[in-house]
Amino acid sequence: MAPDEEGYGTGGLRSLFDRVSWAAVAEVTNLLAVALVFKILSDLLSTADYGEFTGVIAIATIIGPLSTFGANWVLIRRGVLHNNIRAETGRAIYTAATGTGLAVLLVIAVVIGLPDVLSDYARDTMLLILIGQVIAYWLLELGVTSAVTMADLRQAAILRTVAGVIRILTVVAFAVGPGASVDDWAWYFAGGQILAALAVHVLLARSFGGGPTLRLTTLAEYRAGFPYGLGNTTESFLAASDRPLLSQAGFRGQDGIYGAGYRVVSLGFTPMMALLKAQDRRFFRHGAGGSASAHQAGSKMAVHSLAATVPVSAALWLAAPALTLVINERFAEAEEVIRYLALLPIIKGFQFSFGNSLTAAGTQQTRMWLTGLAALGNLIGNVILIPTRGWQAAAMTTLAAETCLAISFAIASFLYAGRHGDQPGN
Repeated sequence: MAPDEEGYGTGGLRSLFDRVSWAAVAEVTNLLAVALVFKILSDLLSTADYGEFTGVIAIATIIGPLSTFGANWVLIRRGVLHNNIRAETGRAIYTAATGTGLAVLLVIAVVIGLPDVLSDYARDTMLLILIGQVIAYWLLELGVTSAVTMADLRQAAILRTVAGVIRILTVVAFAVGPGASVDDWAWYFAGGQILAALAVHVLLARSFGGGPTLRLTTLAEYRAGFPYGLGNTTESFLAASDRPLLSQAGFRGQDGIYGAGYRVVSLGFTPMMALLKAQDRRFFRHGAGGSASAHQAGSKMAVHSLAATVPVSAALWLAAPALTLVINERFAEAEEVIRYLALLPIIKGFQFSFGNSLTAAGTQQTRMWLTGLAALGNLIGNVILIPTRGWQAAAMTTLAAETCLAISFAIASFLYAGRHGDQPGN
């Protein structure tokens, strides 16, 4: 299919609506599951325990994408270009399973060998959360990505729904169970994530007519996927590095409050993510036509994203007091966090639109380096300011770094489009 038939022109609006509708089902289901888990945990766990959980989740969020070697992006790119999705899914599963397993073992080895590192975290609790959020989570995501690569967004929505239901059942079981600490929750969390990943891949195998063809990943393929993984990791580091720093600076209570506020704001990414997920395959088809075609797609997506993010940002600002009442009165200070970060969905909409155009056009290394610079600036700001300003420093540096990154992606995409014209990306 030619790029101009991929749903960005006026003739493709109906097709775009159909794709976004299914993507919205998937994202809203995920939103409801995350929101319910968040609500129950905020009721049951103390702010310090919730801060410990979000701190380990932040670590998992940082190391997860790198340890998969960008398997999700490589799967979409190769699946779209070569149309051998079953084989590419098997290759991606093998890459992600080996990479994430080694990453979890490495983190635990570092914590055991260097007891002063992350000394506030119980090692068995950390291990369980990492297994759930690094290994199981990314295998689950690859299942959903495979359905997206097949252009079967209905199947992707079904897989998301199944995973969401399992997560809800898991947190309900925790709520009625005997334990109420983060150490107890870690067992439920890891078990639920593993079960969700298994269910997704069983359903995916049925749609394939058999399991994915598992293929060993060569060293060259790990190298090819490394820029994608590192780029995703630096994006995750930019978003999540402040939470462990808050805890290490002695703000464990603030860590929980800031984590709660950021979680509420991140739930506001749902409409934007539905729009973007519906276009992942289309972005890579445009990217095959060159940087100019990919930039055009990114520019139109950035405009479309305003409809999905401006109302959300306004709602977050206006409804912040009510949202914190829904969470728990112990997290009342999160109201200010939400208002600090209310513009983040708009910023992210532009950032992902132009960032995805760079990735689709084969210029992922540029995205990786720009993200790395933004993450480094954010880290330096956090190290300097968090010890004296607490979560306010984390919020301010996040907004500044994310805004700079969105602008740099747009500039880079524009420059590549002018320099390379319609030459296909690498």
